[in-house]
Amino acid sequence: MKSVLILSKWNAGGVAPAVERLRARGLRPVLVSDLPDDRNRAACDDHVLVDWDGADLPTLASRLERRDIEPVAVVNMLEALMPWQISLATHYGLPGADAGRHVLLSKTLVRERMRALGLSGIRFSGDPAEVDFFPAVVKPSGESGASRLVRRVDGPDELRAYQRHLAELGLSDTELIVEEYLPGTEYTVDGPVVAGRFHPILAGEKPDLDESRHHDAGINLHPPQQEHVRAGVRVLAEAISALCTDLGLDQLWLHVEGRSTEEGRTELVEINPRPGRGMHFPTVHKPGGIDPIEAFISMSLGEFTVAPEQLEPVPDLPITGLVYVEADELGTVEISTSADDLRELPGVVDADVVDGYQVGSLEQENFFLGFTVTADSLPQLRARVARVMGTLDYRITAPPRTT
Repeated sequence: MKSVLILSKWNAGGVAPAVERLRARGLRPVLVSDLPDDRNRAACDDHVLVDWDGADLPTLASRLERRDIEPVAVVNMLEALMPWQISLATHYGLPGADAGRHVLLSKTLVRERMRALGLSGIRFSGDPAEVDFFPAVVKPSGESGASRLVRRVDGPDELRAYQRHLAELGLSDTELIVEEYLPGTEYTVDGPVVAGRFHPILAGEKPDLDESRHHDAGINLHPPQQEHVRAGVRVLAEAISALCTDLGLDQLWLHVEGRSTEEGRTELVEINPRPGRGMHFPTVHKPGGIDPIEAFISMSLGEFTVAPEQLEPVPDLPITGLVYVEADELGTVEISTSADDLRELPGVVDADVVDGYQVGSLEQENFFLGFTVTADSLPQLRARVARVMGTLDYRITAPPRTT
């Protein structure tokens, strides 16, 4: 049976839905992760351990060879492991090694390319000492998945405090990018890239975003409810298509985050080559006519094809809310409420519960539970979400003290 590598870090990476679709194709899922007790290891046919931060490609390739694993594809849904995914694809001659993807590894390179193409006017700098625009958003230029280490800073003092915080964490050498903060409403756009063109098949509005840490909060609305957001989705999609054409991208799924003001200014916030959070929920992806996880698997195999009519933007649909619940302290999350309990509540269509989620750092998003809710109006949707939140029964046990 042909093996497909699924890359995972910190128990993340969309492993479960990927495994389901690989098995449906008669393929052998092999988990490659950093945790000996990875919660997804039992779902896979094999598990190869690797220290993502300390190992190198020859070390991992040697371990795969000793297991007689010759992969036919590499599936990766984590920004942190993009360099590994590209290196493995290059090493084994697999899809996903095209040169344009390297630009997506750096937020600075993306900003520079979009500026050169006349697609963005946002101010940015890779040198915090040169920043003279505030408010601003500062974050690692490379990997910042799960909004890791992202902060809004309102002046030079806050920027310097952020740098001191990085030094305290032992991360003073982190390559940073500081970007102009754009007021307005943030949203997501998901879709495939086919022959250099980005097709926005699904968009979600974020009215409750945590503006300080850039963490998702509250309800992600599908489809967007405000007209300036709908207009911004169209503008941003065209800009991303131009970028994809310039980079020669193909067989790629993009999760794009943007912002638009009511006055009509639209800018890219971030671009990620993987399905967005919650895309495994059928209530989110089915109206678009394409299963994003299935499409991502096909792209990893270099087999993605789609009929033109499937690439049309999603029409107006009944309102759906996607909600994720975040842990706010270190420790292990113990949940008494089950996914089935949540599905019994009014409007709840699906739920995903991760009992035993480990919170090792508060410098990133730590979502241990997600659910989708439908309703006839936004007030009704918010009322249903409030009822779900009031039903949740969980606790976070503190981590053991170290001496």
